[in-house]
Amino acid sequence: MNVDPELEALLEQVVAHHVQHGVLPELSDLTLGQPRLAFPLRALVQQYLEVTRALDDGPTGSVAAGPANAAAPHEAHDAPEALPAIEGFRTIERLGAGGMGTVYKLLDLRLNRTVAAKVVRHDPTGRSGERLTAFFREARSLALFSDPRIVQVFEVRTDSTPPVIIMEHVDGFELGRVAASLEFRQRAAIVRDVADAIHRAHTLGLQHRDLKPSNIMVDAALRPKILDFGLSSSDPTSGHFVGSLDYIAPEQLDRRQPIDARTDVYALGVILYELLAGEVPFRGVTDGDVVEAIRSGHPRLPIEVDSRIPAALQAIALKAMERQPSDRYATARDLVLDLDRYLQGQPVVARPTIYGTTLAARTRSHLDQIGEWLRLKLIYPHEAAELQSAYRRLDAREDDWIVTSRALTSSQIALYLGAFFLFAGSLFYFVAHRVYDAASGTFWPFIVLGAPFLGLNFAGRRLYRREHQAVAVAFYLAGASLLPLFLLIWFHETGLWVVPDNAPGQLLAEASISNRQLQVTIGLSLAWAGWLALRTQTAALSTVTTVLAWMLAIAILGDFGLRDWLSDGRYDSLAIALAPLVVAYATAALVLERRARLWFARPLAIAAALALVLVVDLLALDGRLFHYAGISTARLQGPNVTNSTLLDTLTALSLNGAAFYVIAVLLERYGTPALAPAAHLLSIIAPFSVLEPLAYLNERGEYSRRFTWIYLGLAIAIALLSQVRQRKSFYYAGLLNAGLALFFIADRYDWFDRIGWALTVLAAGLLALGVGFLLDLRERRSRQLR
Repeated sequence: MNVDPELEALLEQVVAHHVQHGVLPELSDLTLGQPRLAFPLRALVQQYLEVTRALDDGPTGSVAAGPANAAAPHEAHDAPEALPAIEGFRTIERLGAGGMGTVYKLLDLRLNRTVAAKVVRHDPTGRSGERLTAFFREARSLALFSDPRIVQVFEVRTDSTPPVIIMEHVDGFELGRVAASLEFRQRAAIVRDVADAIHRAHTLGLQHRDLKPSNIMVDAALRPKILDFGLSSSDPTSGHFVGSLDYIAPEQLDRRQPIDARTDVYALGVILYELLAGEVPFRGVTDGDVVEAIRSGHPRLPIEVDSRIPAALQAIALKAMERQPSDRYATARDLVLDLDRYLQGQPVVARPTIYGTTLAARTRSHLDQIGEWLRLKLIYPHEAAELQSAYRRLDAREDDWIVTSRALTSSQIALYLGAFFLFAGSLFYFVAHRVYDAASGTFWPFIVLGAPFLGLNFAGRRLYRREHQAVAVAFYLAGASLLPLFLLIWFHETGLWVVPDNAPGQLLAEASISNRQLQVTIGLSLAWAGWLALRTQTAALSTVTTVLAWMLAIAILGDFGLRDWLSDGRYDSLAIALAPLVVAYATAALVLERRARLWFARPLAIAAALALVLVVDLLALDGRLFHYAGISTARLQGPNVTNSTLLDTLTALSLNGAAFYVIAVLLERYGTPALAPAAHLLSIIAPFSVLEPLAYLNERGEYSRRFTWIYLGLAIAIALLSQVRQRKSFYYAGLLNAGLALFFIADRYDWFDRIGWALTVLAAGLLALGVGFLLDLRERRSRQLR
C-alpha cells in the first residue's frame, strides 16, 4: 500500500511514543496545521492497534471515543487506575469519562464482540442519587431506539455495584476532531443524518438537550452515531442551566421559558455553525460573557470567518440558531428537509432574521454617511432622498408580496398569478350566481368558494409554520379574496339580513344585497385579514386590511344616506362623512409606527393620503368648497357658461393640488419614516392636480381664451419648478400639459392651418435650446472658479 510520506512520518511518531510510554500521543496535536491528514492518520493508527492486539493480548491505547466529554487519550499519562471487573466481560481499557460515569472498552466473552460499558462513578459531593437518576434515564432513553445512528443499549445492570450500562462500542472519532478535513457537503450530510435521528427521538417523546460535536461519533464511512442521552427529557420546566454552555439555547438560560424540541434544533444549528466556521458562534473571556452573547443572539456570520462557506449552509445554521424559538425551524425534520435541498442542489427556504437585523445595522452607518455628504454639499438633496429610499427598500421582506419584494422570482409570479385567477374566477361565479341566477342553494357555493377558502387558509397556516412564508402569504391572500363573495351568497341563500327589493338607501339594491349583509361581510373579512396581517406581519395583508377598512366605512355610510348623497350630487356631505377616516388612518399609522410595525403603518399612511385627496376634491365639486369659504368666481364667467359652478370647482381643485404640494413638503421635512410614502405620493399627485382642472376647463371651450394662455404659462412654470424641488413628476406633468396647452391654443384660435403658429413654436424651441446652452456655459465657468 502506498502511503503519503508525511502521513508515514506521523505514524512513526505515534508508534515510537506508544512503545516508549505505553499510551498514544494526542493525534490532533500531531496534525495541527495539516487537517487533511487527521482522518487518514486515525485510520492508520486504528490498524496499528488491531495488529498490536493480535500480537499481544494485553491492553492497548485506543482512538475509539466514548460518550460525551470522553477524555482524550493523553489523559492516560496519569497513574494507571484499576480496571473494573464486570461478569461475563473482560475489561480491555478505559476510554474516557463523562459527566456521570466512566466508559470502558470490554470484550463480551460469550459473543466474542467488543462493547462499551458506562459505569457510574462515585460522587464525593454526595450527589450519587442524582447521578443514578440520570444514569437510568439515559439507559431507558437509549433502550427506546433501534436507529443505527444512535448508540444501541445491550444490557442494563442495576443490581451490580456500581450500576453498569452495556452498550454498543463505537469505533470512530469525535465529529469535532475530523470536521476540518471534510468537505462542506460531507459536513452537511452528517448533520442531516444527526438531525433526522434526533427528529425520530422527538417523535418518541425524548429530547437530547446536550447535543454537541463530542457527543457525535463518525466512523470511517462518515456515518454518525449519537451518544450520551443522560440529560434527555421532555419536561418543559426542567433542563435550565444544564448542559454544555456553548450549545445551550437562550431559553435554557431563563427559567420562565419552557424547553421543547426546538432546543435540540438550536444545538444542531450551533453544531453546523461550528463545523462550517471552525469555532463556536458565541465566545467570551468568562462564562458570563458567553451567556450574554447567547442571549443577544448576534453571532458573526460564518462566511465572515471563511469566505468559502456556502451561503445556503450559513442560512440553515443561523435559522436553526434563532434567538426566539418561534423563529427557528419548527421541527428537526424541517431542518433535515432544508439540508436535503442543499445536498440536492435546490434553493433552501431558510431566511434567518439576523440577515435583516445585520443588514439594518450596517445600512445605518451608510445612511449616516449620506446625511454627512448632504451636509457637506457633496450631493444634492434629491440624490440624498433617492439613496436613502434605496437603502430603506432593503428593509422589504422577501417573503412578503410581489409589490414590495426586493426581487422577482418565478415562484412569486406563479403564486400571485394564481391568486389573481382565483379572485377573478370567484367574481365570475358570484355574478353568475347572484346577478344571473344561474344557480341556487348553499351546497355549490360552499364547494366552489367556501371549501377553497378553508383549504387555502389551512394550507397557509401549515406552510407558514414550516417556514414557507412567501407561499403562505399568497395562499392567505387568495383565501381572503374568496371570503367576501362566499358570505354574500351564503347570507342571501340562508335569508340572513335580507330586505325587500324596494327598501330605501340600499347601496347594492340591484344585486339584492342589503347594507347589513354588506357590512357584516366586510366586517368579518376585515377581522380575518387584520388577524392574518398581525400574525404574518406582512405589507400584503396589511394593505388588504386597510382597503377593507375603507370599504366598511363606505358600507356603514349606506345607512346614513350615501346613495341619496350620490344621486343628489351632495358630494360635500360624503366628504364630510369621510373626513374622520383620514384622521383615523393617520393616527393608526403613527401609533403602529411607535410600536415598530412599519409594515402596517405605511399602508395606513398611504391610505390617509389618498383619503385626504378624495375628501378635499369631493368638497371642491359643484363649488361647495368656495361656497363654504364665501368665495365666488362668478365675475370671471361669461354669459354663455352652461355650468355656473364649474369655474369655482376647477379653481378649487387646482388650489387643492397646491395644498397637496405644501403638505408633501411639510411631511418630508417634519414627518416620520412611516409618513414618507404618503409624502412621496402627494408630491406626485400635486402637479397633475394643479394642471388637469385647467386642461378640462380649456377642453370645454366655454371660457375666455386667456385661460388657455394661463394654462400654458402654469405648465411651463411647473416644469421649471422641477429644478428647484428636483421633482421629475413636476417636469413630466409640466411637459405633458404644455403640449396639451399648445393643442388647445391652436384649436381655440383655428391656427392648425397657420404656418406662422408652427414657426413660432419652432422658434420657441430653438430659443429654449439656446438658453440651455448659455446656462451650461455659466455652470461650467462657475465650476472652474471653484
